[in-house]
Amino acid sequence: MNTPLYPTCQQYIHRLKSKKSISKQIILFTGYDYFLQKHDLKVLLARYREVILVPRLIDETYLVKEALAPIFESYTDIHLVANPEYDERYRIIYEFAAITNKNIKILTVYDFCEKYLKKVYVPESYTESNPLLSSLRSRNYLQNLSKTFIDFSVSSVLLAVSSPLWLLSRVRIAQESPGPIFYRQSRVGLNQEEFYCIKFRSMRLDAEAAGAQFSSKKDKRVFKYGAFMRATRIDELPQLLSVFRGEISLVGPRPERRIFTESFEEVIPHYSSRHIIKPGITGYAQVMYPYGAGAKDARHKLMYDLYYIKNWTVGLEFKIIWKTVLTVLNYKGY
Repeated sequence: MNTPLYPTCQQYIHRLKSKKSISKQIILFTGYDYFLQKHDLKVLLARYREVILVPRLIDETYLVKEALAPIFESYTDIHLVANPEYDERYRIIYEFAAITNKNIKILTVYDFCEKYLKKVYVPESYTESNPLLSSLRSRNYLQNLSKTFIDFSVSSVLLAVSSPLWLLSRVRIAQESPGPIFYRQSRVGLNQEEFYCIKFRSMRLDAEAAGAQFSSKKDKRVFKYGAFMRATRIDELPQLLSVFRGEISLVGPRPERRIFTESFEEVIPHYSSRHIIKPGITGYAQVMYPYGAGAKDARHKLMYDLYYIKNWTVGLEFKIIWKTVLTVLNYKGY
């Protein structure tokens, strides 16, 4: 794979080449708005010889004569992912492929992301015709029944198995950072209603003396044992009690504070849709996307959260639980 993941210049297409794929196919994304992450590119480069990203702002003459012509000479099978909400360049590419006798398959970015990348595409800005609006809904009765059974049974096992860690955490927190063992913080849950999230305290008592802020991967406000708890997710264990109270689920979108959800709703389309189900201690976004804070990362995580909501199955639920176990064992929590 060559050069940077995200191009800084909007005047040229960006090409990523696979050194391992033996496929003769290439894939082009038109109206590219930086929704692919490293995991996505790894999946694509295992399937295609080249991944070509065509930004929204690019001269059409340059696109056809200078960029596409030499590429098309080397390939006959082309997969085109169109982003019709942003531009019509996919039509130009499709017509150029037709007159040069290339085999071309075309999908919208919505269909492609859900089918191949297992996430729901969320655009950078609101659009009038978004298929997401008509297809997203909460679980039915039988799904909710299955989900509740999984929540209570798995949480009961975790509570019993983790009981020694509760005592250990109580002792170590008191030693390293005298003060409350737990901390309570208001979070936004189902249907935008607030509840109190309870965790083992992993930060100093003055952690938010300067106001609300996102935690970071190597947060200096975290004391030594607190960092260990965050890496292994031991700090999340008290939330099992919230599962039994019906406030959260074992798996679901990560609950955020009101100050952050309101800011995200202003800049990320459909962000509030994640609140049509209960939040979770762990989630699809947590096991699929690396640590991040801010609107850009929130948009990426939302794509996974919405896929989870839209495509929930018992199999997906246990897949997320298993991936969470692997995350804990590999000390990759956050």
